[in-house]
Amino acid sequence: MLLRSNDYIFYPLMAALAACAIGIPLVITGADRIGVTTDIRENGITISGDRLQHLAAGEGVSTQLLRDQDNRLFARISADIERGNPNLTASAGVFDALRPYELDAIAGFDLRVIYVLRPSGEAPAETVDLGFFEDGLGQSYWTPHALEDGTGEYALTVDAPYCNPTFGWAGVWPAAEAGANSVDLYEIRIEIIANADCTDRPD
Repeated sequence: MLLRSNDYIFYPLMAALAACAIGIPLVITGADRIGVTTDIRENGITISGDRLQHLAAGEGVSTQLLRDQDNRLFARISADIERGNPNLTASAGVFDALRPYELDAIAGFDLRVIYVLRPSGEAPAETVDLGFFEDGLGQSYWTPHALEDGTGEYALTVDAPYCNPTFGWAGVWPAAEAGANSVDLYEIRIEIIANADCTDRPD
């Protein structure tokens, strides 16, 4: 799998951001580990509710945790600069970093990643770029999606290049049009769909 030149900046920078800036607890108790791999492989990973407060934001985007009229938590994600701007350091936008036990569970599998979101009530974006990033999947793996009114599901398929990923990031980057640059993210679901045609990551 060939990497684009900006991916060599993207990977270490985002790894550092995920490790240092997110502040998520990565120490899992023994009780939490019991049956977790089987559960993830059968039911997937759901990123929603309180976990949305641990989203990290790269340069050019921001996130704010809010509640809707039904008291449901969501992340309002806004873009100040268009993704791909040459003056920006490449990043995963606003993203969730999978925990080590989640990476272990999805290793060796192709995935479906489903985002539940809507154009925000303030400055609603018309389009959004979505991406899931592992070793070997860099900036060229963003996919654009036109947004419909209301809350909807937007999905992408991930063909894992390596069987032993060291990171997994689910990212969101709204269009940065003036007055139309925000989306409200309620949930990200990551589902296993098939065994991957993958190889071991080179040292």
